[in-house]
Amino acid sequence: MTYNEFKDKIFKLAKEKGFEAQIYYSKNYEFSIRLANGQMDEYKDANSSSISLKVLKDGKIGSASTTMFDSPERLLEEAITNYEIIDSKEENLFYDGSGEYLDIKSYYGEFEKLSVKEKMEKLNKMFEIASKDENIMMVPMTVYAHQTTEVAMANTLGLDKTYKGDGGYAYLSVVAKDKSPRSGFWYGLAPKPENLKVEDISEKAVEEAKAKIGAKSVKSGKYRVIFRKDEFASLLSAMLIPMISAENAQKNMSPLKNKLGEKIASDILKIKDVPFYEGSLSNASFDSEGVPTKEKNIIENGEFKTFLYNLKTAKKEGKESTGNAAGRGIAPINLLVEPGEKSFDELLKELNNGIIITSLEGLHSGANPISGEFSLGAQGLKVENGKIVSGVEQITVSGNFLDILKKIEVVGNDMWISFGGTISPSVLISEIDIAGNE
Repeated sequence: MTYNEFKDKIFKLAKEKGFEAQIYYSKNYEFSIRLANGQMDEYKDANSSSISLKVLKDGKIGSASTTMFDSPERLLEEAITNYEIIDSKEENLFYDGSGEYLDIKSYYGEFEKLSVKEKMEKLNKMFEIASKDENIMMVPMTVYAHQTTEVAMANTLGLDKTYKGDGGYAYLSVVAKDKSPRSGFWYGLAPKPENLKVEDISEKAVEEAKAKIGAKSVKSGKYRVIFRKDEFASLLSAMLIPMISAENAQKNMSPLKNKLGEKIASDILKIKDVPFYEGSLSNASFDSEGVPTKEKNIIENGEFKTFLYNLKTAKKEGKESTGNAAGRGIAPINLLVEPGEKSFDELLKELNNGIIITSLEGLHSGANPISGEFSLGAQGLKVENGKIVSGVEQITVSGNFLDILKKIEVVGNDMWISFGGTISPSVLISEIDIAGNE
């Protein structure tokens, strides 16, 4: 039975029983190869698929899932059975497919054209570049991978949308010689193989490890810092994304509740949610409820402009969904920090004396998006007179995330794209508390 035959059969049966119905079908292909200390450790070449059915009546939903296009009657009965045992007063909704959907190109198929031999050559090249450096004693892990995702979504209200996207990624971990071994890690991602620069990834991982050789702590105090692009993206993902969820605000779990229209950040900070960003693997023309995505300002010149909504949270406030449903939660498509004009080297000169934060540890345990408070182990680089002079380790950075946003002095132009679609440059912060043991 084909997807369309399966869908039509279920929709017909559901309507006969007095239900609206919605199907979400996803098909995924994943290829990955991994070296452990230069030896083949994992080879994956696999397809997977899933079919999710939801039935809706009187604002209540029942769901069921399968992996095969067979027995539509049984899947429907399972969803209806689950509907009958649900005890919830929250009103659920389906989207009818109306509105304007962006034409976003997310599938290129270039990774699939590469032979296994070509992929192995790229993997081995990463290992060779890293291992030939005299300071590197070990290359524990080297990975080259790509994936393709296809989605079809339809319901009895008129929604009928499809999506196909692909992209690849590579990462490398290395260990440098020192009194105690120093680790380095770097990754990259891209929609096409030619944009996934394996040489750069290897060299950057080596650079990360070598920068830590001889690293030591600093005295406790207040420091001017640069949050490097990758680490500022991580901090935004852990702190800002939960804060801008309308669901969290409605549950009194966001410090931004009742702050719409207020100044919450530096005047120079602009953050958007965008459906498309060149090089991102998170681009999408519709969210997980089928609602069209659109560009929106979240923070504009320091002012908080909007929460992100799915259908249910929007209904509670008499608003429209912003197209940000993400499974059972709410999230941006691409959270974009608008770049400034200065390069990273220019940020260093602007910093003059301070610390570059290159690694944050314990983001899921040491950062609280409900209060905004964080206390995180960190590593970095010490800067004197605008130049990097040594590595920094065994420090803790702490403060309130919203205070940090207000203390942004300069936004760089060195953009970083993370796996989760958070896109950010490096930023210079006027002051932050750092605890060290020197």
